[in-house]
Amino acid sequence: MGRAGLLGLAVAALSLGEAACLVQITHLTDPRPIFGEARAEAERLTGRPGRAHELNVLVWNRDDRELVRVSLPMWIVRKAERRIDWDDDDAFDGDRRAKDHVREALRHVRLEDLEKAGVGILAEVEEEGGDQVLVWLR
Repeated sequence: MGRAGLLGLAVAALSLGEAACLVQITHLTDPRPIFGEARAEAERLTGRPGRAHELNVLVWNRDDRELVRVSLPMWIVRKAERRIDWDDDDAFDGDRRAKDHVREALRHVRLEDLEKAGVGILAEVEEEGGDQVLVWLR
């Protein structure tokens, strides 16, 4: 699954509601404490045996001062891979910003990589402009 494929994971989360996942958008000026806590949690999990049960993503957009958090159970990740039409903007309920943030966050990860990975950090990116992404499995 490419960048667009992982975007669908978040789309599935948005469409399935909070019973199965969490999508949260927060406006703030300093994301460092939140990224620090998430990184510490992910590092504590690294190396533990067993399969991952949840995909977690943090995306910080410096220009908008938006922090997007997405937590998805792995069963949604698998289903989204097969069911999302990536060209259908209506699948995103018109929330273009959320779509763009999640697409950016997930562009570096493929489903097959997730299936093989253990728990812990999968990807951490910090752009020159200050945007940040952290992806980890729990």
